[in-house]
Amino acid sequence: MIPVFQRNYRWETAQWGKLWDSLTEIRQPDKRGNHFMGFLVFVPGLAEPGKHTTFHMIDGQQRLTTACVLLVALRNVARQRDQTDLADEIHNYYLVHPLKKNDEHYRLLPKERDHDSYLALVRADGQPTGRLADALAYFEERVAEAAEAAAGSLRSVFDTLCQRLEFMCATLEAENAYNIFKSLNSTGVPLGASDLIRNFVFMHVEPSEHDEFDRDLWQPLEDRFARADGTLDEDRFSRFFRDFLMAGGRYVSPKDTFVDFDARYEATGFSPRVLAQSLLEASRRYAIIAGERPDESEEVTRVLAGLNVLDSSTTYPLLLALFERRAQGLVDAAGYARAVEMLRGFILRRFVCGESSRGYGQMFVRALAKDKGTPLETLEAYLLERVWPDDHQFISAFVTFPLYQRGYTREVLETIERSRGHKEPASLADAQVEHVMPQTLSDGWKAELGAAADAIHADWLHTPGNLTLSAYNQELWNHDFAKKRERYAQSNVVLTRELGEARRWAEDEIRERGKRLADEAARIWIGPKETVARPEEPQGDEDETPARRELRRRFWTGLNDYLASEFRELPDIEPRTSAAIRIPSGIRHIGFELYFGIRDSYVDIDVCFWREPSFRVFDMARAAPERWNDLAGGTWEFQQAGEKQRGYMSIWRDINHIRSEASWPDAYRWFGEKLSLLYERVVPALRQEMDRHASVVEPAP
Repeated sequence: MIPVFQRNYRWETAQWGKLWDSLTEIRQPDKRGNHFMGFLVFVPGLAEPGKHTTFHMIDGQQRLTTACVLLVALRNVARQRDQTDLADEIHNYYLVHPLKKNDEHYRLLPKERDHDSYLALVRADGQPTGRLADALAYFEERVAEAAEAAAGSLRSVFDTLCQRLEFMCATLEAENAYNIFKSLNSTGVPLGASDLIRNFVFMHVEPSEHDEFDRDLWQPLEDRFARADGTLDEDRFSRFFRDFLMAGGRYVSPKDTFVDFDARYEATGFSPRVLAQSLLEASRRYAIIAGERPDESEEVTRVLAGLNVLDSSTTYPLLLALFERRAQGLVDAAGYARAVEMLRGFILRRFVCGESSRGYGQMFVRALAKDKGTPLETLEAYLLERVWPDDHQFISAFVTFPLYQRGYTREVLETIERSRGHKEPASLADAQVEHVMPQTLSDGWKAELGAAADAIHADWLHTPGNLTLSAYNQELWNHDFAKKRERYAQSNVVLTRELGEARRWAEDEIRERGKRLADEAARIWIGPKETVARPEEPQGDEDETPARRELRRRFWTGLNDYLASEFRELPDIEPRTSAAIRIPSGIRHIGFELYFGIRDSYVDIDVCFWREPSFRVFDMARAAPERWNDLAGGTWEFQQAGEKQRGYMSIWRDINHIRSEASWPDAYRWFGEKLSLLYERVVPALRQEMDRHASVVEPAP
């Protein structure tokens, strides 16, 4: 029996073809030996007098099920060719127990969701569906081809299948099944995070309750992630679990989804039923976030739709966290909508202003990790720290932004059109993006634009001011503006109809229209109103400037996000505008500082010693630095500061062009690697030396 917690049958043409090719190869006259198929892992059921022992399959269901489908195909083709003895042998000895009834009648019994299709194959009645039906059709075709090619092929394929395929079988004690299962993987289709999580949860459900648990809780959960054909979208289901975990404020890499899930729940004595109910509720919210079902608030539904056109799946963990705050009464529907609008404005404004989106996967997850005040206040402060372009910056960039080349063209234009709030809005289903000044300039256009036609065309062609929506692109083509204007004036799209009022179309007109659209865009995609200091390139060695402080904040923010993603065991860094950031050492009288040197283009890590007995440890390390160099994989420099006893051991790295963000990933990697060694190897050695010197200074009574 294949337990209900196992995944559905998943093999496809690639795996079927590989099995058939293996059978074909070992049937060659010159081939000796057998073909190894991998492991089958079972847990025996309770033995009962007069009944066959039931074995629950923990690993190998894809291979064994496929072998049985191939046997069904052989039986069917044998019946079609009147090879009754072979067909009966396959059916009665390999597919069923002829004298047993009900479930015991079948030698293999799949889980509930493949149950009916498989039985229809074996009984040769009804209508099998899904991948099992596809597998049968594939193998029937291959077997029929083999039968046509040579007499006796059906018996040859049957003998090869039953005698020359080898499995290694392991029968486990029930209490060990799950621990061993976690270390296994399929030789055909790898187990995904959702497969492993499903098994994890069901292994904590009493076997007698599996069917009820699956029917009432787990199957409705999986139904939320079904494709149009009814099959489970395993990848999307796994992404949901990852986002569910990250809603707690901690980043989880895709490959660690199951590991984190297991770590979070294994040691908690969790209730599978309570967990499944929480997952069901989260999946309902997830569907609202993704725009698959409406929220009870029309405003929330509307703003989520606006966010989703920006490919914003990295915000889903944060949006799940906000839903939980909403359920707790910490934010209402209007506040939730406002938070979505902030995220929407943050993403589009940064996109238009040329800011990178590479860190969004980590950035949004951690937005509410440290609540300070209300969720909205916390979110707004967090986004402001991570460069949220203000109105002036956004509007200036929007006017000259090559929107048509960069993306979101249709989404931006449609959103602006719909924001006008018309009582009878035009249908935009058939509309396409139209260039007013065409992509190919005719002689008439060149004459109208004048001597600078080529420069104007290059600078303004793809900017918002030159773009609109129209269902008549082919008719408008690259006609002169006078002819286009007549058609624009008849359009039901207001953005386009307004163009009919222009007398000519050149650089000034494009720029002015771009400014008007930019003003509208700034009201739709919200952001800070006041000018925020930007990290412009400092010149020379001038004193501290707002730009320099903002540059540091951005550096520390990026480092914090990087470490949270790649070195999760390291402590958080609180982004500040200072050159040095202190992080915990865990050792009294010893401190750690990170330094970002803009003026001299370097980064470093300082270990600071003050007061006894730490200063004794500093003297010892300075006298024999080789040990400490080996531990850190670099060279420490030692210096003593001030009249008081205070010492520093520093390790550093030059970073070329440190004011340019393009150089920061190199600095981030260096910090991550060195800090990892610092906490893993240097800290234990420092603590050992501190204990030793403390015993000298303060001997035990």
